[in-house]
Amino acid sequence: MCRSNRIVELAALGCLVGFAIPAFGQDISDSAAAQIADILNTKMQFTAVQQKIDSALVFAAMKARGELGAQPLTASLASADTDANGAVVVDITGAASEIETQVNAVGGQVIASSPEFGSVRASVPLLNLEELAASAAVTSISRQETARLNVGALTSQGYVSHRAKDVVTGLAVNGAGVKVGVLSDSASPARVAALMASGDLGPGTTVLAGQAGPTNGSDEGTAMMEIVQDLAPGAQLYFATAFTSSASFAANILALAAAGCGIIVDDVTYFAEGVFQDGPIARAVNTFVGAGGIYFSSAANSGNLTDGTSGTWEGDFLNGGPVTGPVGTAEGGLGFFHNFSLGGVAQNYDVLTAITDFISVKWSDPLGASSNDYDLFILNSTGTSVKGFSVRAQNGAQDPYEFVSQGINCGLPSASGYCPAVGDRIVVVQFRGATRALHLSTERGMLSIPTSGATYGHNAGQNTVGVAATYWNSAKTGTKPFVGATNPVEIFSSDGPRKIFYNPDGTAITPGNLLFGTNGGTTLQKPDITAADGTTAKTPGFNPFFGTSAAAPHAAGVAALVKSANPARTNAQIMACMTSTALDNMAPGTDRDGGVGIVMAMAAVQACQ
Repeated sequence: MCRSNRIVELAALGCLVGFAIPAFGQDISDSAAAQIADILNTKMQFTAVQQKIDSALVFAAMKARGELGAQPLTASLASADTDANGAVVVDITGAASEIETQVNAVGGQVIASSPEFGSVRASVPLLNLEELAASAAVTSISRQETARLNVGALTSQGYVSHRAKDVVTGLAVNGAGVKVGVLSDSASPARVAALMASGDLGPGTTVLAGQAGPTNGSDEGTAMMEIVQDLAPGAQLYFATAFTSSASFAANILALAAAGCGIIVDDVTYFAEGVFQDGPIARAVNTFVGAGGIYFSSAANSGNLTDGTSGTWEGDFLNGGPVTGPVGTAEGGLGFFHNFSLGGVAQNYDVLTAITDFISVKWSDPLGASSNDYDLFILNSTGTSVKGFSVRAQNGAQDPYEFVSQGINCGLPSASGYCPAVGDRIVVVQFRGATRALHLSTERGMLSIPTSGATYGHNAGQNTVGVAATYWNSAKTGTKPFVGATNPVEIFSSDGPRKIFYNPDGTAITPGNLLFGTNGGTTLQKPDITAADGTTAKTPGFNPFFGTSAAAPHAAGVAALVKSANPARTNAQIMACMTSTALDNMAPGTDRDGGVGIVMAMAAVQACQ
C-alpha cells in the first residue's frame, strides 16, 4: 500500500496501485511458442552486417523491403520511429571520426559525436543502415538511447528539514568558495536569468557554452540548482545537459570538473547503462571522484520490494525447457525459456501488474563483449500471442542488453510495435551460450514476481553517492527537522543492493563465477543516503518537486556546506562526516532502501570541524 495520500504526484512517479494481478493460467501456448520460434529462426539468418544492428531496426528494414510477407504477425510488430524522409535516429559505436564520414556517405546527418567515448548519434535513412554497418569503423548501431529524469522567490523546505538553516544562520557557513555542477535535461537561458533576477539563483550561476539542453526541455536542471542554492546560498552553480547522449553526458561530467566544480549532482538514468559493470557515465564519475570530487546521483524512481512497488527481477538464469521441444539446444537450436519460478513452481514468464513504456533484460557479460545470447519477448495476458520482441545478436562485440519500448500510435487503429497492457507476460530466452545472472527492469512498471535491486548504472556506481528520497513532511509535523524513524523512503524510491561482476575495464571480479547463486562478483550497498523531496521550487512545473531528482540536490547542498565549513577536508572525509551523522530512517542500520539514512547539515558540519 502507498504510505501517502499524494495520489497525483505518486501516480506520475509510478505508484500505480490497485491493479489486479491476472490469474496464472497456462504457461506459454503452442501458438506463442511457434511465433517465438519464427522470430528466432529469422534471427538465425541475420548476416554478419545485420548482427551489428539493433534487431528492431533490422526487422523494420525487412518489413520496408517486403521481406516479412510470410510472417504477418512479426511484420505488424516491426516498427521504427522514422521521420518524413524515412530516417531514424541511431547511436553508433566504433571509430567516431571515420563513422562521421560514413554517415555522410550514406545520406545521413551527424547530430553529436563523442570521439573520446567512441560514440556518434546520427539521423540515417532506415534502408541505408546496413550499408553503414558494413563499414569496418562501425562496431554497432542501436536505436537512440532513452533517458529518464528521476522526478517527478521560494525556499525549499529541505533548508529546515536538513538543518541547513541552522548552519547558515547559526554558524555563518553558506557554501562560499564551493562550486557545484548540476546535470539534468535543461536549464534554459531565460529561466536561469529570471531566477538570478529574483534571487533564487546566485549571480555567478553559469551554464556551460552550448550545454543548456533541448529547447523543449523541462528546466528540471534549473529547479535542481534552486535546491542547491537554497541549502548553500553562497555556492557557485554550474549546469550542463545530460540529455544529448550517454557519451555526451559523460563528457559533460569531465567538463564541469574542468570548470572547477568539486561537487557534481545529476538526476538522469540512461536505460542502456550497464547493470553489472561501469559504463561510460560511471567511468567519468570514477575519474572525477579519483581527482577529489564528490558525485551525487538520484537512485531513480523504479520502486522497491519493501513497499510492494518493485518492477525489477534479478536472479540467475534457470532452464525452463526448450523453445521448440527437443530440438532446442543451447549450442545450436532455438534455446531455452527462463523459469522465473514462482514459489518454487515453474513459470516461464513474469507479469506486468502496472504498465510501462520500456522493458529490458541485461545479463552478466562484459559491456561491448557479450558472447552469450539472450532474447526478450512480451506476450499478451493469456500467453497466446507475441506483442513485442528484441532479438539482437550477441556474438562477442555487443552489450548484454535487449529492450522492448512502446510502439507507435498505441490506442489508434494505426498502432504498430509493442503497446503495453496490464497482464502482459514477459519472457526471456537463452538463445545460445552459458548461464548468466539476469536483471529484468520495467522502468517504473510493476511485476507479479519482483525482487529488490532496482537501482543500477552510474546511479548505483561504486564511486557515486546514490540518493534515495523521503518526503520532507513524511512525519506530518510541518516544516521541522527530520528525526529519522518517522521519515521512511518514498514508495517509488529505487532500492538496492547492486551486484557487479566486472571491473570498469571489463575484467571479471571473480573469474569463472558470474552468478548470484554462487556469490560471484561483489555487492555494493546502494543507495548510500536519503534526502528530501516534495519541496517547493520557483521553476514552473516544480512546485512541488517530487522524486529522487529532488533528493539528490538536497544532498549536494549539504555537502557544499560541509566543504565550505572546512575546505581542507577531502572528499572521503566529507562523506564520512555526512554518513556517520545520518539519521536512520528505515530498517535498523544500513539498508537497501535508505542506505545509512537521512543526511543532516548541522551534524555533518560539526563532525568535520
